Amino acid sequence: MKNTKLWFIDGIELFDELTLDQKMELQSIFKENKYSKNANIFEVDDPVKDVFFVHTGRIKIVKSSDSEKESIKRILNPGDYYGENAAIDPNMFTHHKDTAIVMDKDTVVYSIPLEDFKNICTSNLAINAKVVKNILTNYRRLDNRLTSVMLKKSKNRIIDFIKELAEDIGKPVGYEMLIKHNLTHQEIASITGISRQKVTTILNEFKQDGLIHLERNSILVHDTKLLA
Repeated sequence: MKNTKLWFIDGIELFDELTLDQKMELQSIFKENKYSKNANIFEVDDPVKDVFFVHTGRIKIVKSSDSEKESIKRILNPGDYYGENAAIDPNMFTHHKDTAIVMDKDTVVYSIPLEDFKNICTSNLAINAKVVKNILTNYRRLDNRLTSVMLKKSKNRIIDFIKELAEDIGKPVGYEMLIKHNLTHQEIASITGISRQKVTTILNEFKQDGLIHLERNSILVHDTKLLA
């Protein structure tokens, strides 16, 4: 029976090009880290020493202001990884500019030393290309989010948010789209730059208009034109 690390590595698309022997070697480098809810994996100005891969649970990457207001820049779901920027440009990404906070209890994250990850990228052009593509995708999303927050009205920001969730974790159910997000309205507010009360109001309006159905931790999109 495969051990957990090797099974996890097998499921990461980034490492598809590696042989079994290379994956076996990689698993010896991976370190398993277990966290409780609300634990910090790293904080602003911590040196970038590792690349993190989420096995179970979720991690939020946040930027906080002096007034303790929190903006969620990204949510890492199982299979996502973070810290890869430093492998491509170690001179620019020497220290973390954000804080990583655990969102779920019993979260498991595997980490690999940055130097080892850099060596993998250097020795395997296919992996290096995937890492660069992932970085560009994340920057595109951040740019889209910034455009949404700066230029769009609240309803359109929520629509953009639902689209992004659907792309990441949505599951087609017939002609509808089910999104099990497990986010509070305050967390949605921190992502979209809208007040919690306004988030609740807009989601309820979408529900009343027959566009979506709301459950405690999920959204069922009835009208997929909302995602176009």
